[in-house]
Amino acid sequence: MKALMRMYARRRDGRLLDRFFTRYQGRTLIVHQGLTLDWLEELLKLGGGGGHFRIDARQGLDRRSPVSWIAHRFILPLPLPLPVLCDVGPAIITIRHLQSAGRLCHPADIGWILNDMRTRDRVHATLSRRSHELCAQMGLALSDNAYDTDLGG
Repeated sequence: MKALMRMYARRRDGRLLDRFFTRYQGRTLIVHQGLTLDWLEELLKLGGGGGHFRIDARQGLDRRSPVSWIAHRFILPLPLPLPVLCDVGPAIITIRHLQSAGRLCHPADIGWILNDMRTRDRVHATLSRRSHELCAQMGLALSDNAYDTDLGG
C-alpha cells in the first residue's frame, strides 16, 4: 500500500511540475509574506514591473495550484529571507533574495538583480528538476546581495 501511495504521489508531483514549468517558464515570480502598498505601487510604475507574478506565502497551500505548491514545498523551506525573486527556466528555478543591509531593495533594482542573475549566474539558490522533484543547491552567501548596475564608476 505504501509503495502505491508513493507512486501516486510521484505521478501527482510530476504533473504539478509539468504544469508549473509549462505556465511559468520564461517568467519571474516574487514570493513574499506581504509587501507594502508603497513598494507595490512603485513596482507597478516601472516598465515591466507588473510582469512579475507576486505570490503571497501567507495564503495557505493550494495543492491544485502548481505555483502555490512550488512556493510552499520548495521555495519557502530554503534558508533565505523573503521576499525572493525567482527566474523560471525550462527545468530550473534560480532564486535571489531581495534584502540588502536588512532592508528590502527598491523595486527599480529588480531589473538589475535579474540581469545579474541571468548574465553572471549570481543566485542564492537553484532548484533543478529531477524527474518528479526539485533539488535545491545553495549559491551565494546570504550576505552577498551586491549587483552590477552597468552604470560605470
